[in-house]
Amino acid sequence: MMKKLKFVPWIFLACFRVFVPMEVSGQSMVLIERDTFRMYSNPLNADSTLAAKVYDRVYSPPYIRDASAYYGWWRLQEDSLFLEKIEDHYGTMRSDDHEVVFMDLGGIFDDYVQDGKVFASWFSGELDVVGGKCIRRGALGFRSDYEDEWIYRVENGRIMSKATYRNELRESMFSYVEAGDLIETLFDGDRFPELANKYLLAKVQVTPRPDGTIDSLGLAVRVVSNKAAIGQVRDDDEQWVENDYSNPYIQELKECVQLVPEWEYVKLRGRVHAPLIEVRAWEGKGCKAICSATFWVNKDFDEITTNGKTYNLENYPFQYNTNLYARIRPLLRGEFTRFRLRGYIGYWEIRDDKLYLLSLRRANSWEIIPLDVVFPGNGDNPVEATWYTGKLRLSDVRSAESDYCPRHGRGEIFYKVKKGKVIKRMKVVPVKKKKGKISRWGNYHFDLE
Repeated sequence: MMKKLKFVPWIFLACFRVFVPMEVSGQSMVLIERDTFRMYSNPLNADSTLAAKVYDRVYSPPYIRDASAYYGWWRLQEDSLFLEKIEDHYGTMRSDDHEVVFMDLGGIFDDYVQDGKVFASWFSGELDVVGGKCIRRGALGFRSDYEDEWIYRVENGRIMSKATYRNELRESMFSYVEAGDLIETLFDGDRFPELANKYLLAKVQVTPRPDGTIDSLGLAVRVVSNKAAIGQVRDDDEQWVENDYSNPYIQELKECVQLVPEWEYVKLRGRVHAPLIEVRAWEGKGCKAICSATFWVNKDFDEITTNGKTYNLENYPFQYNTNLYARIRPLLRGEFTRFRLRGYIGYWEIRDDKLYLLSLRRANSWEIIPLDVVFPGNGDNPVEATWYTGKLRLSDVRSAESDYCPRHGRGEIFYKVKKGKVIKRMKVVPVKKKKGKISRWGNYHFDLE
């Protein structure tokens, strides 16, 4: 049985995606006996005067955000912390053949020299030392995680205690960002008519087990009247509903969370990582029928046939009414992938100025989903899409075969549809316009008869 999880206060960001706090990359290396390890601590920062003197001797100021201007080389010996040398990182980069440039420490640490070594008696705090296999590599300026981690507690340069951790990572099919995208896709907002013209923000915090299942779960939702008001939302206002499983929005959100196939398991410093996922679960009627950038990059299109030709359909008419989509969600377990977040592919036809749903297939196994599941009593007959109102975007199937195909470089056909009936057709033809020496793509629009 899943446990409920209390939320830790977070600043709610307008982007509504995973917020994972990361530390700036390590500025230190530490020698322990004959081994060298990376250290995500910089003891020099404990004394602002020393730090300023060191920085004054750096060849030039850093020009890469969050990159280290220098690297400190330290040694742990006889339960004490010593500074061995400081590498001028930018001096090294600018030297001939990138020969390592070490800083002259004279005049900086004279007061701390004991028996010819710089004893870090100015430092009290924690040393975060890592080693072993890198289990998760951070981007430039952010730390990476390693299998082995040791936390040394230091007082006035003396080692007082050491904690040893074995970190773990079990990757899943979905990153936490992609899991948030899947939850957004699955949420049935049409179940709640009062949300037709409103936004529903949601927060999901999952603590997974090593096998990727959910150990504990925290959920929160908040209704916002319009898009402009989202920027005013704060994490501590009283309009958030947290972990109230009698709330229908929470119930729907929980169903969607439980459809995520598995969760990434990360255990750092003895604690299981449980990042907060922030999503826009609902953005008004028809929001799930739009082909977002994520689906475009993954080429997650339906197919549609009209006048004997097949096109990619860059809309999802089936999800214009998410109540219909919710009927097949239980059948889609195992069908969700990073490139097929919807879990299905729809096949459509425009015939006699009407839009028809011909069939549905599971996105991973390609098995047919009986239309009778969605439309009881219909059998497998084509269904007129009377629930759909909007503008369909059709593009040539070949245009999606390349890795990159800008929309302005291909022809498209648009169908304006109202309650399943085509009321207008328009074709967009790319035209290359030249002005002086500069060529730009433009579009020529004309109505189809």
